[in-house]
Amino acid sequence: MSLKEQDRESLVVLGLEKSYKMLEEMSWLAEKGSWSLAANRLYYALFHAVRALLISDAHPVGTHRGAVVQFNLFYIKTGLFEKQDGKLYSRLQQNCAMRVTIIV
Repeated sequence: MSLKEQDRESLVVLGLEKSYKMLEEMSWLAEKGSWSLAANRLYYALFHAVRALLISDAHPVGTHRGAVVQFNLFYIKTGLFEKQDGKLYSRLQQNCAMRVTIIV
C-alpha cells in the first residue's frame, strides 16, 4: 500500500515533531543525571527522525529493527550518512530493546 504525497508529508512532519520532543526530553533528563532514560529518549528521537526520513523517501517502515536495517541499506551503504552514525543508531536500538525485554 503506497501513501498519497499529502499523507506522506503529514507523517514526516509528525515524525519530526516527535523527534524534537524526544530530544528536548533527553536534554532535560541528561541535566538531571538520568542517563539511562536520556539514552532511551535519544534512541526514540533517532527512531522517529529515521522513520520520517524513510517515509519521505517512500521506503517501507515496519519494526524498530527494520528501521535500522532500512537506514543502513538506503543511507549508510550509499554514503549519505557515516558508518559511525549507523553503528550508534543500531547500538541504541539494541540497548533499548534489551532493557524492555529485561523489564518485561
